[in-house]
Amino acid sequence: MAPVSYPTLEHVAQEARPYPTEILEGPELAESGLLLFAAGFLGHNDAVHFAERGIPCSAVDVDGARLEQMRQLYPPEWEFVEADAFEFARENVARRRWDVVSVDTFTGEAMARSLELLRLWTGLAHRAVTVTVTARTSYAVPLGWTSWLYPRSTSVYWLVLERE
Repeated sequence: MAPVSYPTLEHVAQEARPYPTEILEGPELAESGLLLFAAGFLGHNDAVHFAERGIPCSAVDVDGARLEQMRQLYPPEWEFVEADAFEFARENVARRRWDVVSVDTFTGEAMARSLELLRLWTGLAHRAVTVTVTARTSYAVPLGWTSWLYPRSTSVYWLVLERE
């Protein structure tokens, strides 16, 4: 598969995929976002929705070249961190939080590993977490959180976790 490339953020927005934007708005607007595994599609799955609402984000991915492309598209106040998302989360869970955390892994092994770490992801979030899941995926919702599914395609969903 050829890498995705967009000349402007408006072009990313034209390719935007479904995302549960109500968690970004609600009674209190989200003021910060953490996007893990951010660079695969230059944010058309999740980051573009944060940008459209003016929410500053930290975007983390191991692909530094793709993050640099994102840096050219997204607002200047955004932070782009070249790092393993799992390690970044472990290093930051005790010292930093964001309102909404998006964990956009590819399906397969990375998704399975991600679902085993729901407590880690929720430890980074004040309000909500979204995580890639497929139909018939099993997971344990951390205490103090509720969950619901938001369809992304016919077989892939966002698992949405919201603080009770």
